[in-house]
Amino acid sequence: MSNNLEAGAIARFGYISDYDAKKHMARVQFPDKDNLISNWLPVIIPNSKKNHDEFHLDINEHVFCLMLGNGLEAGAVIGAIYDETNKPPEGDQDIRKITFSDGTEIFYNRKSHELKINCVGDIELHADGHMKISAARIDLN
Repeated sequence: MSNNLEAGAIARFGYISDYDAKKHMARVQFPDKDNLISNWLPVIIPNSKKNHDEFHLDINEHVFCLMLGNGLEAGAVIGAIYDETNKPPEGDQDIRKITFSDGTEIFYNRKSHELKINCVGDIELHADGHMKISAARIDLN
């Protein structure tokens, strides 16, 4: 892919048709192009050098892409988007929530300063150094 943004770059909405988790690349089907499918496109992430972010897209996920030129050969998947059939779960500007397909949730409300983790499986905490837990009150059951 070119390092320069070519004249005529086009933003497109599409759906993930194939996904390679090891390469973090996707092929995208574009309804506005008679359902043609793109070449393999990189998926944009926040960090990839010293810090690493890893998240993956699902087949049929609605995405926004920036394509170089009018074709489907080069570009990038900018990210997934919500639409009429798949709406934000909370719809609250103060809430950040990650919901996994198995029902596990990580929830933070910056207004109420509340952090919740609901895990359907085991949780493991590991520290090479000292671990400190402090709170006004700790309940164990």
